[in-house]
This record gives sequence, structure tokens and C-alpha cells, in this order.
Amino acid sequence: MNDNDYLKFKIEINTYCLSILSDRLNTIKKNLDSLMDAKRNETKSSAGDKYETGRAMIQNEEELFKRQGAETRKILDQILRIDPDKICSKVEPGALVLLPSGHFYIGAGMGKMHVAGKDCFAISLSSPMGQALKGKTAGSTFQFQDKEIVILNIY
Repeated sequence: MNDNDYLKFKIEINTYCLSILSDRLNTIKKNLDSLMDAKRNETKSSAGDKYETGRAMIQNEEELFKRQGAETRKILDQILRIDPDKICSKVEPGALVLLPSGHFYIGAGMGKMHVAGKDCFAISLSSPMGQALKGKTAGSTFQFQDKEIVILNIY
């Protein structure tokens, strides 16, 4: 791939991350809406304990979905702050880092993904790998898990 291909790839990764996060938020919203319907339709029966247990389970699920929503919005905010068109000269949010072990997109910890026919890892600067890479430039070496790794290029 040439420089332009890598820059396009970086934009595709960013778009893919935004799409995944949008899908997650939509799923969480649908699940919350479903729980709200279940809560409204829960009728108090003569077996009061059964009613209370059902309400408590719904409440626990609601809290779980709300936490997931908050975490997803936090990750979305990190990705939205990135200008994917920016060419990075050092490892910073929005950088696509090429290492001998693969492509790393610095933005938010979303893990391994397959974009445009290639595997890449979306990581945050606060991850162990992100901390090892932070501020480095192309050609730099760094230590990670007792290995010396060279940064092949940064876009």
C-alpha cells in the first residue's frame, strides 16, 4: 500500500468504529425500551414476591444497559474528537501505526477488527500498548512485553 492507501484505510477504520458504536447505542436503546415496556406491563399478582423479584430483575438489567450506554458514549466521544484526515507524525489519537505485528489505530479500545480486507487493532493511548507507543515517531523503537519493536510508519 502507498501513503494515500494508508490514509484512506485510516479514514475507513474511523468510519467503521463510528458505525460499530452507533449500532451498539441503537441496540442498547432498543433493549432499554423493551425493559421499560416490560416494567409498565408488569402487573402485581397475588404472589407479591414474584412481582417484586420480576421488578428487581428488570431494574438490574436497566442499570446494566445504562452503564453500557454510558461507556459506549464515552468511547464514541473519544472517536468523534479525532480528525481522521489529519496526517500524524507521532503516535497520538487518530494515528495509524504500522508495526511488524500489524496495524494499530490509536483512538479507543475497541479491539481487533477487520476493515477493508485487513486486520487492525483499535487501541487507546491509556492501554499498555498505547502507553508504550505514546509520542513515538516512525523509525523509533520501544519495549513491549520484553520485546524491542520498531515503528515502521505512522499515518
